[in-house]
This record gives sequence, structure tokens and C-alpha cells, in this order.
Amino acid sequence: MAVHELTLSLRNPFLSFVRIYDYKSISFISRIYQNGQLIIPSAKIAKIFCEVSETNPENIKNAIMITSGGIIMPIFSDKYPSPEVIKIMLKNILKYKNKIFCILGIKEDTELIKKELIYSSSSTINYSLLRDNTYKQFTHHIRSLSVKKAKKRDALLLFQLEKAYLQEEVLVGNNSINQQAILHNLRKTCSNQSVFFASVRKEIIAKVNTNGKGFGYNQIGGVYTKPQYRNQGISTYLMKYLLNEIHKSGKNAVLYVKKENDPALSLYKKLGFQIIGNYSAHYISN
Repeated sequence: MAVHELTLSLRNPFLSFVRIYDYKSISFISRIYQNGQLIIPSAKIAKIFCEVSETNPENIKNAIMITSGGIIMPIFSDKYPSPEVIKIMLKNILKYKNKIFCILGIKEDTELIKKELIYSSSSTINYSLLRDNTYKQFTHHIRSLSVKKAKKRDALLLFQLEKAYLQEEVLVGNNSINQQAILHNLRKTCSNQSVFFASVRKEIIAKVNTNGKGFGYNQIGGVYTKPQYRNQGISTYLMKYLLNEIHKSGKNAVLYVKKENDPALSLYKKLGFQIIGNYSAHYISN
């Protein structure tokens, strides 16, 4: 096997490869899959390196993306790349981006990269990866709640919820809040993803959204309810709105949740999700 950067010549075999692993790699796929088309990213956005058979260029077994922000995301098949292949991939990655921020993906895949990377991991968050295969339509209603689908102009209204969600679920250690970046990303999410939010007497109290769209799955993230409104079924109610939309589009849903978040795991299992693997984010100390 040899390592090649993804180019137009590898587009079709790469597409065949990533379709198989759609459910476990939406964070990767959503960066290259737009409006039903596979888009090879420019160097300003990311680079992708593939393990390709030397005798059969149609045979791609493994791939790694490195984003301009320093996030490494692998998609490995059941036939993991050898340590030598991973070293070659990392050598190419470090030529493009010498400061790595995070390794994100299936735990077994990220551990292989972490083992070969010269930097040490400063912290790790472990998640359960869950998948929904129900195609179920939900009809339950809570009359006291007003539910709306967000548009770009609603980003400012949802800002405080998004900020609280990031502080509680995503940020590690003393990482600071970049409010301008959060609002910018939230506007993109409201424009390009599905975002639902709930209000009580004009107070916005909860939200859910997709944060990535793949071939057959959409990834759910940003599930957050204000603490004083929790344990009242509000997140479950909003999730049903989002899942109904995903199912109507002919897709299913995936998400990952912190291992220790038992209330969230219980919620997702009630909605038909099953744990299918382990997911992790290794934050790197450069």
C-alpha cells in the first residue's frame, strides 16, 4: 500500500470507501460532502491523505484528514493501517500543519495516531457513539412549549444557549470563549444545518441541531436545555422534531455523548439510539 493525497483521480474510489463508514465519520464527511456532491477541499481548508493499493488504485483502505485548524480526523477500515503507513501519513500532515490541536474520531482509530504522534495528549474526552436506525415518526406534543426551526437571523437569540453548551460539553480545562467565533459558527449552523429551539413565554430555554450531514446519516449535536428546565422532557420533545425531519429526508441519525452523561444516554436510548462504539477527542499539547 502507498499513501497519496486525495486528488480528482482518486475521487471515485474515495467516495466508495467513505460511504461504507458514513455512520462513524460524519465530522470528516460533512467537511467534503455538500449538496449531494463530494468536494475535494482546497489547501486553505484541509488536506486528505489516503492509503491506496499499489496494484489497484481503486482500492482505498484508510484515510486521514488534517484541517487548517489543526484537527486530525481518521477514517480507518477494519484493516487498520500499519504503523509505517501511519508514520507516512503523519509526516505529510506535519508538512501541512506543524501544530496539531486535536485528534477526533473512533477511539481505536485515534489511539493508533496518538501512539505514533510525537506530541503528548494534554487531555482526552471519551464518548459513546450512538446510532438511530428507527425511521420512526414521533407525534407527542407539549402545549406549553413553542418550537421553531431556526434561521440565520436567529443566531443571536440562541447565542447564550450555544455558549453555555460549549462551556458545559465541549471546552476543556481553561480554554477561553471566543464569542465572535461562536456567533460566526452559530450563524453558519443556522444557515446550513437543522436547528430547533423551544420557548416558554418568549424565553428561549432549549435547542437541538445537526452539526454534520453525510450520505445516509446526519450527526446531532448542540443538545442543550437551561438547568432550571431540565428533567421535564424538553430535550426529548425537541429531539423528536429534529429526528422527524431527519427521518423524512430518508436518513438516520448518529451522535456522540460523554461516557459519564447518564441522563443523556438514557434520553437517547428512549428515542431508539443504540451504542455502537467508542469515540474520543485527544487534545494535543504542542
